[in-house]
Amino acid sequence: MNRRPLPLAASVVVGMFFAAPLGAQNRSPDAAPVTPASSVTIVDPSGAALPSTKDLLQRFETVSGGRSVWSSFTTRYMKGIYQTEDASSFAAIEVFSKSPSKALFKITFSNGVVIREVCDGKAAWIEDSSGGTHFITGAALESRIRQSNFNDRADALLMAVTGKVLGTEKVASHTAYVLEFSSQKKLTSKIYFDTESGFAVRSDETMHREDGDYKVETYMDDYRAVDGAYFAFRMRHVEKGNVFTLRLTQLKNNVPVDDSMFLKPASAPK
Repeated sequence: MNRRPLPLAASVVVGMFFAAPLGAQNRSPDAAPVTPASSVTIVDPSGAALPSTKDLLQRFETVSGGRSVWSSFTTRYMKGIYQTEDASSFAAIEVFSKSPSKALFKITFSNGVVIREVCDGKAAWIEDSSGGTHFITGAALESRIRQSNFNDRADALLMAVTGKVLGTEKVASHTAYVLEFSSQKKLTSKIYFDTESGFAVRSDETMHREDGDYKVETYMDDYRAVDGAYFAFRMRHVEKGNVFTLRLTQLKNNVPVDDSMFLKPASAPK
C-alpha cells in the first residue's frame, strides 16, 4: 500500500477555509472535481474593469461572515473521506484543530491501520501504526505550520492588503479574480476568488528555496453553512506530485479539544 500521499492530506484540511455568501447556491456533491492546474485557462481581462485589492478583500470578508464570526471560533472538529486521484484508495480522516496553530489528523485505513499527523505550531510529525515518530522538515514543515494557523481568514486579509489583482482565470466552471501577494520574502501566494459569489475556489502557495520552488495548490468547492459562515466541504490538493481529494462529512466549531492531543509521544527523539 502506498501511504506516502496520505500525510499530505492533513495540510489541505487546515488550509484556507474561505466562506461563501449565505445565499449562495451550493454545488452538488456529485459534481465533477475541480480542474487540475494544467487545465486552468487564462482569460483576457481587458473587456472589463478589475476590482481593486481593497474591494475584493472587503467583499470576501462580507460574504464569509465577517471578523466577529471568525473570532468566535477557537476550536474545530472535522470528519471526512480521503480519496486518491484515480479513486483506487480511500481512507477516513478526522481533524482536531485549536487556536492559534495546533492541529491533529487521524487517518484510518480500511484495514484498521491508523496514522496520525500532528502540528503543535512549531514542529510537525507523523506517528505511524508501529509507534514510530517521523518529524517533518524543510519546506513541508513550513507549509504545515502556516496551514495550521487557525486564524487563517483574518490573517489572509491582513497579508493580502498589499497584493495586486492580476486579472481573471478559469478554474473549472468558475471565472475567478486572481490576487497575488507576498507575506514573506521568499513566499508568493495567490487566491482565486469567484467573480460571482466572492468565495475562493483555489489558493496557491509557492515557497522559493535554494533547492527549488515548493508549490502547494488547493482547490475548494461544495460550500456549506456552519455557525454563520461557509466552509468548503470538498477540496482537491496538489503537492509534490501527490494529488488527492477530501470530502468532509462533518464540521463542528468550538468543541472540546485538549492540549494533550498535540504533545510529542514519549518515544519521539529528544
